Amino acid sequence: MIRHLIFENFCSFRDSCELALTTGAKTPTDDSFTTSLCGDKVTVLAGVFGPNAAGKTNLLKVASFLNFFLRHSYQSGESGALIPVDSFAGRDDKPTQLAMEFEGAGRVYRYEVRLTGKTVLEERLMQRNAATKYFRTLLRRQAGARGALITQEGDFTDLAALRNLLKDRPDASMIAAGLVTGRPEFKEVMASFGRFETNVDRMDKTEVVQGNRTSEVVRCAEYLRDNPHFVQDIETYLNAADLGISGFHIRVMEVLGEKTGATQKIPVPFVTHRSGDHTFEIPLTHESAGTKRLFVLLRTFLPVLTDGGIAVIDEMESDLHPHLIPILLDLFVDQNTNPKRAQLLFTCHHVEILNQLAKEQIVFVQKDDDNVSHVRLLSEIKGVRREENFFANYNAGRYEAIPEPERF
Repeated sequence: MIRHLIFENFCSFRDSCELALTTGAKTPTDDSFTTSLCGDKVTVLAGVFGPNAAGKTNLLKVASFLNFFLRHSYQSGESGALIPVDSFAGRDDKPTQLAMEFEGAGRVYRYEVRLTGKTVLEERLMQRNAATKYFRTLLRRQAGARGALITQEGDFTDLAALRNLLKDRPDASMIAAGLVTGRPEFKEVMASFGRFETNVDRMDKTEVVQGNRTSEVVRCAEYLRDNPHFVQDIETYLNAADLGISGFHIRVMEVLGEKTGATQKIPVPFVTHRSGDHTFEIPLTHESAGTKRLFVLLRTFLPVLTDGGIAVIDEMESDLHPHLIPILLDLFVDQNTNPKRAQLLFTCHHVEILNQLAKEQIVFVQKDDDNVSHVRLLSEIKGVRREENFFANYNAGRYEAIPEPERF
């Protein structure tokens, strides 16, 4: 679970910003919060709201980039490669600074990195000591004239192996390099972070960049073919969503490749409908955009709900009826469907969802006159009462972070 995200000079965020997903131990809460190893509480839901182009997606990109950098940057890159990080416009000469505090599997970690598009300047991994309640540095890396300088306190890992891997890789994280070694201490760190599922990458929403909704559906079907234990859950939720669907299954079909012309086998999801005494099947690719979107979201959520971790979703409301969104949020709130206390961080333009969240779970993002994005929790605004109508007050402009367009 993510506790805190801190970021500076990242995309539209020029100044240092913090997203805190924690609240005090005595704060009145429900099952959408969980007790932390630190003695406070961590939310399992966080909704991000604000005008178009305010920086909401960029906030999600912080978490997405850190997941990539910690897990995949060593294997996905090569010597001399650029780091896929974007600084604030006109500040390419200044480093981007990111920090994340996270917990899980009985441990609490803090990770910090300072980097540019060319090199990691400094990187630090710390672990919280339950007795002293302070963070102790486990591993530190600094850029040197002859490569990375890596030090540790105690005997956290095999420094020789790590130094050898990072000798010519200023673009990769020491955590990602450590995962390549297969050593358990690095696996423990990522087990604490948990599974990560998202529809956001460096270029914003992945479904827009990578292809149409049909190709998304096929990718999800491929995942379900390899993880068939989720098929029954998908069917249950599609049935409950009042879509007229009574059954769901994956069928492998032979199709002609568009580029090669060769026959290939691909998994295709099918749904069953009833009409009177008759039933009929159609490919899910022929269903409405909302049905396909719900299917994609369910495929994204189920692994996180099962294993623990975080789902980061941009434009949660896309193609969905507003009444479906609270039901999806309940998957994370209900301890029966979310026993590992996985998190959901999402952006949304259906602002009526504000009344489904606590004030500690509502995040506003807004740009100032210099096009600099800023983050603020509703709970940080003085005088906001827990029982007030957040939806009505937001629409009335009492919390700001609301668009004020001129007439076209």
